[in-house]
Amino acid sequence: MLEVELKARIEAPQALEAKLNSLYERAGSVDKNDEYWAVPLAGSPMPFPGFRLRIRTEPGRTTVTFKEKAYEGQVEVNREVEFGILDPDAFRLLLKKMSARFLYCKRKTGFFWKGPEGILVELVRVEGLGDFLEAERLVDEAESPDLEEIKRSLKRLISGLEIGEKAIEPRPYSQLLGFASY
Repeated sequence: MLEVELKARIEAPQALEAKLNSLYERAGSVDKNDEYWAVPLAGSPMPFPGFRLRIRTEPGRTTVTFKEKAYEGQVEVNREVEFGILDPDAFRLLLKKMSARFLYCKRKTGFFWKGPEGILVELVRVEGLGDFLEAERLVDEAESPDLEEIKRSLKRLISGLEIGEKAIEPRPYSQLLGFASY
């Protein structure tokens, strides 16, 4: 699966929320608690940071995700694998048995909408960082998606919400939170 994402810092989240409600179908709320872990690579002379993964806890479910991140200008394009787990504590114990190291946590709360062209739009508060709008589209890599058109559609959405290009945040949250080496 490919995740194509663009995010922007938001100065007036209440006004943007009202605009999103008038334009798109509100689809629910966001409450994501993310833990980031690094597993050392076997046989590597430098075992850390190693292989990184995320455990995401949301109401009613827990998922594990690992990605191959790439940045193309202001847009993030990730190859992503995600799967559910039934027992997060058992999975954490497995990580510890594998000499994994806990890196940091991130929490996002807010709301999401179904936007045009299959775009998911989230207006979230990231603890310690402030308010962001995230626009993303998930596509099956096997379908040979037109990534340039998807990037243009994300930028059109941001522009249509009157969010200036200077508000676009190309850096990952890990870097913004001070975990640049992760």
